[in-house]
Amino acid sequence: MVEDQQVRRPCPAVSLTSAAAAIVIAGVTVITQAGDARPGGVRVAAADPAAPTGTPRATSSTDPDLTSAVKTRMDHATASSYGVVVDIEGRGRVVSLNGGRSLLPASTEKLFTTLPLLLNHSTDRLMTVIGATAAPRAGVVHGDLVVRTSGDPTLMAGGLATLARHVHAAGVRRVTGRLVLGTGTLPWTRTRDGWKSSYVPWDVGPLSPFPVHYDTWKTTNWYVGHPTAGNVALLRGKLTKAGVHIVGGNAAARNPAMPTVLARYSSAVMADIVRHTLRQSDNFAAEQMLSMQGWTPINDVVTAAHSGGTATDGSGLSLRDRRTAAGEVALLEYAHSSSAASLLVRALPVACRSGTLKDEFCNTVAAGAVFAKTGTINHVKALAGYTTDANGRWVTFAFITNGDTSTSRAMTAIVRSVLLLRHYAK
Repeated sequence: MVEDQQVRRPCPAVSLTSAAAAIVIAGVTVITQAGDARPGGVRVAAADPAAPTGTPRATSSTDPDLTSAVKTRMDHATASSYGVVVDIEGRGRVVSLNGGRSLLPASTEKLFTTLPLLLNHSTDRLMTVIGATAAPRAGVVHGDLVVRTSGDPTLMAGGLATLARHVHAAGVRRVTGRLVLGTGTLPWTRTRDGWKSSYVPWDVGPLSPFPVHYDTWKTTNWYVGHPTAGNVALLRGKLTKAGVHIVGGNAAARNPAMPTVLARYSSAVMADIVRHTLRQSDNFAAEQMLSMQGWTPINDVVTAAHSGGTATDGSGLSLRDRRTAAGEVALLEYAHSSSAASLLVRALPVACRSGTLKDEFCNTVAAGAVFAKTGTINHVKALAGYTTDANGRWVTFAFITNGDTSTSRAMTAIVRSVLLLRHYAK
């Protein structure tokens, strides 16, 4: 059983505006929105503080007293193995306990999956489009109706219903051909290497190039084995209900012709989707992000950050993923010095405030002052992110425990260690 289960709270979807422009990421059509606008034209105030401007870190030896104090606490984590690395801005690396040890990262892997999107596509919107191979004449499309998917992990059944109504409003009553799904370069894999068979559909829905409601709206054996077919059938049902009758069957193709566009439906901006994904530790959304961008952008960021490690999925569920505490700190410091610094901080769970940290660090000096990604699977607990010390210096940290007999005790050890960082004044 996976303990760090996702909270399925959909991000808002919005219609396209005239200011949006279409671009392509890895063969998937998306919408680019200039500026910092959020759905509905409302600007979202930064409720959480942005990361302060990065400055070069001083090189120094680790602090033996702080290291010893952290080790004392981590020795109570019930872990067979753990890694801890802590850097303080202007002070250097103050703690390094097994920092280079290769460990299961659990959901801290989502940091690697989402950072490239924050760096390069934070204002993009994913778009689902329905069109036809011929324009309707007297209410009839003499050809196929085509739906072009972007792999949008936030698409819900209500979005399909909206698309269907727009197709009807465009004058379509009957389609003589088929309903064709265009998948572009999106993969058809339903699972990832390293997943336990028990993960699907309870910890993560079966993956699909055309996901709907996290692919959990049905849990029958047939649907789990054929989520894409099930979702296309759901769309057909919405079209029928809207008054659009399709004569032919369902089909799929990589890039079917669609000269006539009838309806569009877009997601929230990518920064908002990432915020939901990291705060709620949404496994399905993270996997869809991997499917959309592929491994190249992720590996490029890992290389640029000198982070290292390997992974076979985007969520951290895989038992083949391996990262190090030093590698996670390197990634976080790379992000801190990049254009995505404030976006990442605002996307992370906040101690005693939001996401998977909303019940942690309450009634302590860390409440509202720790911004970090949690990670929990069986016998694994991790926390990686940022805080400030007693002198106001920016602190970057990563804790990874493996082989835990109690993940709750492991988290207690991590929390007590982070509190040491909040009090640190050397």
